[in-house]
Amino acid sequence: MFLLMHRDQLTFSALGFILLIGVFPWKSSTSKTQESTTTGVTWRLFGSKSTNNLSVKTGSESQKSLTPVSSAANTPHHHKRQGSSASEKQFEDLVASSIALIQHDRPSNLPAKCSEEAMRHRLEHARMVQAARRRVEREAAARLARVHHALRHEERLATHAHEWSRTILPDWHNMKNAKRTLELWWSGLPPSIRGKVWQLAIENKLKISPEMYKDFVAKAKQKLLEAQQRRKKLKLKNREACGCQDKEKNDSDRESKEDKEVTEKSTTEDDEKPRLGMPRNFSEQNLKSLNVESCPKKCCSKSNPNLLEYNDECSMELIQLDIARTFPHLCIFQPGGPYFDVLHELLAAYVCYRPDIGYIQGMSFIAAVLILNMEAPQAFVCFANLLDGPVLRAAFTRDGAAMQRLWKAYGRLLRYNLPALAELVAPELYLVEWLYTAFAKAMPLDAACRVWDVFLRDGDTFLFNAALGILHLYQDELKDMDFIAAAQFLTKLPEDLDPEALFKSISSITMTLDGMSFEELASCCELETTLDDDVTVRL
Repeated sequence: MFLLMHRDQLTFSALGFILLIGVFPWKSSTSKTQESTTTGVTWRLFGSKSTNNLSVKTGSESQKSLTPVSSAANTPHHHKRQGSSASEKQFEDLVASSIALIQHDRPSNLPAKCSEEAMRHRLEHARMVQAARRRVEREAAARLARVHHALRHEERLATHAHEWSRTILPDWHNMKNAKRTLELWWSGLPPSIRGKVWQLAIENKLKISPEMYKDFVAKAKQKLLEAQQRRKKLKLKNREACGCQDKEKNDSDRESKEDKEVTEKSTTEDDEKPRLGMPRNFSEQNLKSLNVESCPKKCCSKSNPNLLEYNDECSMELIQLDIARTFPHLCIFQPGGPYFDVLHELLAAYVCYRPDIGYIQGMSFIAAVLILNMEAPQAFVCFANLLDGPVLRAAFTRDGAAMQRLWKAYGRLLRYNLPALAELVAPELYLVEWLYTAFAKAMPLDAACRVWDVFLRDGDTFLFNAALGILHLYQDELKDMDFIAAAQFLTKLPEDLDPEALFKSISSITMTLDGMSFEELASCCELETTLDDDVTVRL
């Protein structure tokens, strides 16, 4: 018993002695830590400290210079904090950087760095810091250059706007073909006078007045209201007359019984009679040409959606579906936006003005560009006269013969200017959308407006010149793409498209071939009579 008690006291005293000598680092006194830091060189890696002294110390000054001293003077300004010295020391321990790996000595359980290795690491760190500093300086210089370029561009636009408003616009008929006017026009119209210049350049050959626009808008609203009321009345009458809802259950039961009888008969008659079916050469067009009277007519609105006979004026109901996809990044033409009703009224008024054409997908982009630069009545006048041009009229009226001539002329110029791209991407994959929207959908808005400036100055031929200029600008990128990637790239051009670089490419394109202009090339092209109607309409 005495021995057991004595053994317990010995174990207790041993544990107390261990605690007193400070084996655990968090129980050590501040005096001992200060002595350890002063007597030996500490090693810090990502905020952790080793309390053991280095066994190997070199007496050279270079080795001592490689061990930075942690003090308030060496701490960066953004790392300093107000408070007690203990909190500052704790904050310094949490700071981690590449300097701890490069400049600090290794722990005692690893071999120390030699002077050559330490100097090499120091030089590598200096090179890394210098490269990072150069990169930051380059980025700052690029930002400053962009700011200066924007300022110069704004100053140039302000100077040009003053010259346009003071010199050119007051004497438009005499100055519109002057050399100085054409130079300013090519460099881009200032946004403040762009709408006025566009109205003067398009002209009003159709003699449309703002009062006519108001009348067409009122007529469009009335037509739309009448169509909606007539459709509701027909739906109600058909539901009351046909009684399809009352007979749905009886028909379903009868069909289920007939199906059972047919399946039973088919199993027994398969061996005796040949199986009947639809011939495989029946296309969708052939099925439409079959006698419809043999099929039972259904009068419900769900099975017969064409309750009203379709006419071109009813295409105004389809406009709302396309407006939501017009410049979606601007969020002004979508439902609830400030220009949604304006764009809808303009397109609906044009449907009433030209019921023979109606609304065709792509018109919303052309009308939206005009609305962004002028008031709605003036935009309608310009829209109607613009669509009366030779190229856009042929496109929106689906004039297959005219479009086929334009297509062949463009193909000849493409093979002459860019032979490497002539076989890479077919023009049908990108040129149709470019023409139907006048580049407003494929290009960024600023670049599209620059193209429109010269397009309204030089006429519809410039659309094909701009198309070749785009291919010339991105010919290196297109050569490295496959067929699908190139088509997707041309459908939506990059947002960082530089208008100045684009117009340099446009000016390098030759629009004459064998001494003939583009219009003469198009008029000399022979039509192919072997094409189907659907193909000519698509072209």
